[in-house]
Amino acid sequence: MTIRNIRWTLMTLGAAAALMSNSAHAVWTFDQANVTNVAGTNLGDPNVSLSGVYASNASVGSGGVVNGTWTANPLTYFAGNGQGMVSDGGKTPNHALDNNGNTEAVLLQFGASTVLTSIGLGYVSNGQCSNGAFVGNDGTCPKGTSLLSNGSIKVAASVFRWTGGGAPTGSGSPLVGEAANTMTGWELVGNYGNLGYDIDNPYNVVNSAGKTSSWWLISTYNSGFAQSAGTENVGTLAHPGNDYFKLYAVAGSKCTKTIDSKGVCGGSNSKVPEPATLALTSVALVGVAGLRRRARRAI
Repeated sequence: MTIRNIRWTLMTLGAAAALMSNSAHAVWTFDQANVTNVAGTNLGDPNVSLSGVYASNASVGSGGVVNGTWTANPLTYFAGNGQGMVSDGGKTPNHALDNNGNTEAVLLQFGASTVLTSIGLGYVSNGQCSNGAFVGNDGTCPKGTSLLSNGSIKVAASVFRWTGGGAPTGSGSPLVGEAANTMTGWELVGNYGNLGYDIDNPYNVVNSAGKTSSWWLISTYNSGFAQSAGTENVGTLAHPGNDYFKLYAVAGSKCTKTIDSKGVCGGSNSKVPEPATLALTSVALVGVAGLRRRARRAI
């Protein structure tokens, strides 16, 4: 085999190893009624199951700070575009997840530790009517006006991950009965006030640190959530109680690396490389050794 052929072989094997590494990225889509054991896009991706929870705010209407305990509530699938909830009324836009009256959220249970990287929203509204007023708690606008809802609107959400051992605590089901303003056992990964309508992967980017968990909570933003040191805060995080969105999909990858002390998959304390990285490194070392042998023979 000539040196040129060796080089081409190395390039081919390197590309294959890189593709193998990238194949870990997955998408889970929730634009359907069934949200139990939803499969990812790749063979070997962990399945995920969704459930709905909400917590009451201190006051009804705009800007109420969350002060209740999490209560189980079914997710709803109205006319497509992803998952919503009707804990406080089913009229538009209250068939979506919102923080008006109650703060609503989706609990995601993955079959293995997973790094979330982006969130797809199939519907967004900031609860504003065409005359500038905000939608009422019953989901209606003043007579003669209409709800503004389009792709240019930005909404706010909070993303938590479970850091405790085993499944999250809760009465009857995980998280239920736990205080929403303390979130014991959960880490607030980030608040994101820049989320918009996006059903094309990659979606709205979250969790830039690469933290991982088997349990994630995606909630409408509320200023009453306990803040933690190092929380990622992006965009405008006012809490007027007018964020409405449907969870269309999430993207991420199964964690196949060592998890460091900060919960980062493959972080600075990690010592076990991903299998694809090992393969690529081995190919490169073998290739270098082969080229050196060829060079010595040619002298």
